[in-house]
Amino acid sequence: MRRRNRHRWKKAAKATGKAEKCSTKWCRNKKAKRTAVYKLKDGTFKEYVSYLRLCWKCRSRQMKQRHPETYVLNMLRHSARKRDLPFTITLAEFKAFCAKTGYLQQRGNQPEDLTIDRIDWNEGYHIDNLRVLTHDENSAQGGDNRTRAERAEDADGDPF
Repeated sequence: MRRRNRHRWKKAAKATGKAEKCSTKWCRNKKAKRTAVYKLKDGTFKEYVSYLRLCWKCRSRQMKQRHPETYVLNMLRHSARKRDLPFTITLAEFKAFCAKTGYLQQRGNQPEDLTIDRIDWNEGYHIDNLRVLTHDENSAQGGDNRTRAERAEDADGDPF
């Protein structure tokens, strides 16, 4: 299987000793580092550094298995952040959306599996702007590689 965009993938840092190693049996990555910054009464900042039991990759896999709604919502949030779009969906709204549409049970990579699509591509990720389509239906819409401003001009006649 050929992997696209291989040069953009980040690899987790490998552990150099047993104390740094992720506690998952087969994983050789470093434990995830968590930092917390607190403002003290005198106005200075104190940074606390601690390490979790697992690496970020194992934590993500664990989240996907234990809390699929939260995992998918985080992936949508990440997609919105990459595209610099507003994101206002809460976990409760997304759980209701998944229960109504059956998205979590039928999502996947096959042509008949479901994907989440934004109804209006000029808007961000809002619960009223989401719909569920199959991969076939989503692909049939076509990919438009023009900028948002160019697409908006064609749709309205004037930009935004």
